[in-house]
Amino acid sequence: MSGFALVLVLAGCAAPAPASADGSLEPPYELVVNSVVDSALDDLISQMRRLPAFAPTLRSDVRQEGVAVEQRDAAAPPRIVIAVDRSVGKTGQPTAAHELLDTLLLQTARQKFSQFEVVEASPAVLRRVQYILGGNLTPVDTVVTAPRGAFRLDVLLQDFKTSQIVAQVSVRFTAQGVDLKPLWCCLTH
Repeated sequence: MSGFALVLVLAGCAAPAPASADGSLEPPYELVVNSVVDSALDDLISQMRRLPAFAPTLRSDVRQEGVAVEQRDAAAPPRIVIAVDRSVGKTGQPTAAHELLDTLLLQTARQKFSQFEVVEASPAVLRRVQYILGGNLTPVDTVVTAPRGAFRLDVLLQDFKTSQIVAQVSVRFTAQGVDLKPLWCCLTH
């Protein structure tokens, strides 16, 4: 094989493979939504830090000698319970994108809100819940089936007893292939 032919063969092997079957260099919408949820919760945390209910409690490491051992080793106060509500913003049938959003919201909130007890909203936990965390995914484009659409993610934290919104974030983003078709359809089909 000549040197020139060898260079052509090696150049062909070094050519980059296409990023996806459709030739797009964009990540799947699941990764985009994941990063948007992560960013939105970071913004929500910065708002929460300004509120007295979420201000860090100062613990004194200085102990007086006269403090009884029982008092020193007393259990820590119960953690604030935040329930992730999967029904926030749902007006119709569930979609794959909304299910993904709710799952990511629960997982990411558990990681980022480690000082709180983050649970999925259910009748079993309603007595302990102090705050509700919810998210809503809304298409901004009028054409939902467009190959690349603009969307808005709204995340809110609401006081369970008063229904007051204590923190909220809205993030606009674009993504390709967001699946807003209902997961299931009527029984007449």
